[in-house]
Amino acid sequence: MTSMPEKALERLVPFSLRLLLLFLCTCQLNACKAQESPESQEVTPSLKKPTPIKRAKVELTDSNPIYVSYPQSGATAITASSSFIIGSALPGGSLSINGKPVSLNKNGFFAQTVPLARGVNRFQLLYSRDGAQNPYSTFVQLVREKLREPLSASSLTISTEGVEPKDDRALTAGDIIEFSCHATPGAAVYVELAGKKIEMASLASLKARAKERNGSGINRGLEAAYGQIFQRFPQHSPDLYLGLYRIENNDFFSNSHPRFVISKGGKNTSLTLGTNISVVKQPLMAHTIHDDTIVRVAPELARLTPLPAGVRLITDGYQKDNIRCLYKTGKHVWIKREDLQFEPPGAPAPRAVCRSVQVDKDDWGEIVSIPMSQRLPFLIEQTVSAGSNKLQVKIYGAQSDTDWVYQSPADGEARLIEDVAWKQPEDGVYEIDIALKSARQWGYFAEYTDNTLNLHIKYPPRLVNTAEKGRSERPLEGLVICVDPGHGGLESGALGPSGLCEAEVNLAIAKKFKAALEKEGATVFMTREEDIDVSLNDRVAFARDKKVDLLISVHNNALPDGRDPLKEHGTSTYRYHPQSIELARCLKNSMVKELELPDLGARYQNLALCRPTAMQAVLVEVAFMVNPDEYSGLIDSQWQNKAARSLVNGLLSYFGRK
Repeated sequence: MTSMPEKALERLVPFSLRLLLLFLCTCQLNACKAQESPESQEVTPSLKKPTPIKRAKVELTDSNPIYVSYPQSGATAITASSSFIIGSALPGGSLSINGKPVSLNKNGFFAQTVPLARGVNRFQLLYSRDGAQNPYSTFVQLVREKLREPLSASSLTISTEGVEPKDDRALTAGDIIEFSCHATPGAAVYVELAGKKIEMASLASLKARAKERNGSGINRGLEAAYGQIFQRFPQHSPDLYLGLYRIENNDFFSNSHPRFVISKGGKNTSLTLGTNISVVKQPLMAHTIHDDTIVRVAPELARLTPLPAGVRLITDGYQKDNIRCLYKTGKHVWIKREDLQFEPPGAPAPRAVCRSVQVDKDDWGEIVSIPMSQRLPFLIEQTVSAGSNKLQVKIYGAQSDTDWVYQSPADGEARLIEDVAWKQPEDGVYEIDIALKSARQWGYFAEYTDNTLNLHIKYPPRLVNTAEKGRSERPLEGLVICVDPGHGGLESGALGPSGLCEAEVNLAIAKKFKAALEKEGATVFMTREEDIDVSLNDRVAFARDKKVDLLISVHNNALPDGRDPLKEHGTSTYRYHPQSIELARCLKNSMVKELELPDLGARYQNLALCRPTAMQAVLVEVAFMVNPDEYSGLIDSQWQNKAARSLVNGLLSYFGRK
């Protein structure tokens, strides 16, 4: 579909909407020309054969007895008040950093935390051995980010650094625009926008008001609000000014540029931004053009249920390349413009009536189907707990006329589904609650077939019944599992003290894990078996295409600057969906017990290898690459076998076969 000619726009829509539509049509053209975004592509890794990486090995000698794996040369400035120097030294000697002795483990590995002053920090590493005439010396340099210098009170300046808003945006009545800038302390600052004058206050004055308790002081509710402001902005910004403007019902402007004005001592100056700000008077309809379209709660923030192609949406604003979509009054989501195609003005809003709900089945599981006249946006929420094991589907833009709910497939009782019920909690929101029989959920996914929304619910793994065979020598027979060795190729992951990268360690443990699983009877697929690049989306697509029961991604951990590798270490697991909580705990508990490592917990984290819903998915962080003693184990083949065995035992415990 091409953009509408400008003459046709003039006849169909008023000037303000025309400006917005021209922008959106440009977005549409870009989307039509673009290939699928990398996040939505699904290419099975086995179709590619990248060249494996050949990594150089570090060799320590008498003439070169020290290797530093962190920091790497050319690293960016550090924001934390401390960092660490990690590496290895030739065994049999002693090491100091800026005169302070450094502990070396039996392999010569070390990790030393160092404080950082603002700017350049230089550290001397001094190594000596008995009998050596002169110690070996080398230097490491770490740069800590300097604070931005506040503007002088004697100047009359508005800094171009950090001015907000910097992204083009379109808004509707009730939306709030937040303005901020750095300008001369003690001045009067305001913003002009489309004839409006928006006063700004300095952060220093807001702090002073927050400290007031009597008389004209603000109340505790406002104090809490100011506290939030203080947390969001640096405390060392005496020249920071803030202001808010709420779009009013009678506001009507397009592509207006905010103009910051500062006055002090009878003088003034100004700065006009190139940012375009518009008010949307009429929404436009759009539909998704890719499967697995990413949906977020705000630009670049947390994700919600992804949408298939062809789902129709109301759009009523944008920020940069993020389009704001209205699910219902009070609930917006954001989708990249490259994932949407805009419809002509006058296109009807997404609306449908839900009449019947049907249950069917296939080899993968049972299917709840909701026929509609068009594809509407939806959210899926999962609950896994004693007495409340269910899936809930919320369909936006739908109204109920449901007289029939078929609770089971036509040929008999449902194996998975206990009950299906509907409700209409508010206008335009139709909910289906699916109560499940089992205490566990094994996976689900949603898709549209024509205009019917189908929720597929996975059967449990088809493990061989050991009770019928007696004690089986293959207790995991029937389990299909995908093992993902994290990182690989150019994505090396963390570096250990001797220079071995995480990608290599992950692969070594994953191969041993695969072999141990196969001895127990499981069918195992691996996303990579060499040190090659495999994208995150390819890994997920591979597991989904193989219709596996479990996806386990094998990693090893590191730390950011500001932490201490000698104090923070151990084993942990990560999951995203509730269906994977119990699996994450069983794997973690087994590793903690058998590897005798500190317990860092089974945690929630938004990770690509934990996000798929079609199977239980867990990412394991076996140990820390940056802890000298744990790294010594990670590079030892026997310890790797032990780690792999602990993961298998975790699965045996999870399935009640240990």
